[in-house]
Amino acid sequence: MLSNDLRIYLDYNSSTPCDPEISDIFQHVNSYIYGNPHASEHAWGWDAEEIIEVAKADVASFINALPDEIIFTSGASEANNLAIIGTAIAAKLKKDPKNKIIVSAIEHKCVLNAAYHLRDLFGFEIAVIPVHKSGIISLKTLEEEIDRNTLLVSIMAVNNEIGTCQPLIDIGRLCKKHNTIFHVDAAQAAYLDIDVIHNNIDLLSLSGHKIYAPKGIGALYISQDVRIKPSPIIHGGGQQNGFRSGTLSPALTASIAKAVCLVMENKDSEISRLLKLRDTFLHELMNLKVSFQINGDFKKRHPGNLNVQFHGVDVKALIMRLQPRIAVSTGSACNSGEIRDSYVLKAIGLTGKQIESSLRIAFGRFTTEKEVLEAAVQISNEINVMMSLV
Repeated sequence: MLSNDLRIYLDYNSSTPCDPEISDIFQHVNSYIYGNPHASEHAWGWDAEEIIEVAKADVASFINALPDEIIFTSGASEANNLAIIGTAIAAKLKKDPKNKIIVSAIEHKCVLNAAYHLRDLFGFEIAVIPVHKSGIISLKTLEEEIDRNTLLVSIMAVNNEIGTCQPLIDIGRLCKKHNTIFHVDAAQAAYLDIDVIHNNIDLLSLSGHKIYAPKGIGALYISQDVRIKPSPIIHGGGQQNGFRSGTLSPALTASIAKAVCLVMENKDSEISRLLKLRDTFLHELMNLKVSFQINGDFKKRHPGNLNVQFHGVDVKALIMRLQPRIAVSTGSACNSGEIRDSYVLKAIGLTGKQIESSLRIAFGRFTTEKEVLEAAVQISNEINVMMSLV
């Protein structure tokens, strides 16, 4: 096994390393604030509860929400399921007549499968909105599809594979016009200026391990004014105002709070730095005469994301040749260990061969210029070897 000094991690859209500052906070809280935050009869419980209350306020400030509108979860998948399935169950319990859910063709699997589960369980109509070649949804189609029967629209802020950003303000206006609940999966949206009020967002999901916090923590914003609030999908002691039972980890909630604070403090400088790293990598590929094409809109995307099509190259073979030196990925959905062609790349119109030649490369907070240049050289070298063997 190579030491980390000899390995280059370029898969930040999949998961980020834990920031040392956040790791220190996690270790401190986990070691010294060990009371149950829901134990209201003694000081140990009060100390733990205070950590969580401060964390709620920090996360709320990140998206211009109120602290009591923040529900902590195990991650974005749980938050998305609570938002979508919980809302649908609540609507059924209230005998709400709306029976349609709209998603985009490039949503994360946890959103798509939650919607399909509701179709199979309750007979909800699921409408899937296509995206343009740019990876941005068709607002025209959404406007045609949304109607008085639409309970919920769930559109991600930033795609996890191709990094494209969606027009949240336009979608939010449409949803408000039709009295439709608007849910946003914002797991990849750290570098957007998300304002839930300005964008008319009713429900919003966050993930800790996409923003340098540990795995196992996420959050769901539930607007105090949303027409139907989600019913719980985890039942127990009724913690977090009844929305999500289970004992919270003060260490994990403090971690995601510190993560959003670091993003807010450093957003502009990090965006600038990531864009520079991205451009450096692409310029080096061009200098090395590598033939490539960018998938998705180049400007309206996550600043650290690239989805690159290397003409005529089998990227799965390329990834294996790069192991264990460089971490990159196809971005494909992985189901029970089976890697399938990316439905996201299919949705933007790529052929099977183009998908097989497409690679996701993601830079992050700890990526260095030296690593970016070295990765470009190693990728170029391996592609040249592969092409010579054809």
